[in-house]
Amino acid sequence: MNKHLSSASSKSSLADIFKYFTLLLLVCSLLIVPIAAQASLNPFSADFKLSACDGPTLPSTATKPANYVACDFAGLMTQIQTLIEAMIAVGVLLTVASFSYAGYLYITGVPGNINKAKEIFKKVGIGFIMMLTAWFVVSQILTWFAANPGVKTLLGS
Repeated sequence: MNKHLSSASSKSSLADIFKYFTLLLLVCSLLIVPIAAQASLNPFSADFKLSACDGPTLPSTATKPANYVACDFAGLMTQIQTLIEAMIAVGVLLTVASFSYAGYLYITGVPGNINKAKEIFKKVGIGFIMMLTAWFVVSQILTWFAANPGVKTLLGS
């Protein structure tokens, strides 16, 4: 009788784990879609370019092409933001892969693998939160530097 009870609780526990794992994959995929949809990070898009700036600052009398970004301080800040966004996209993909691996280890049911999976979930979760927090702080600082006329004057841009 006890054996039957433990088997039933094991199956419900496995079903709960599968539900949480599916929910986690859904949330992670919702985080990936906006990043992957950005034309600047999609290498198959016509708007994709490795460098964020197009060339030197043109004189005010020159005709500039549409969406021309000069290689000045603001262009440098835009380039840094582009590189950071690319690293965030890679980080999100690695996070999803790590969570998937940890979920696989957890589902195996081996006590050693379950403990290892819990550690992976904890470390990757903390790392993901730190990555997003660092991205937000750096993105705000770079936006401030690129848009602040006082900083541009100070640097001679």
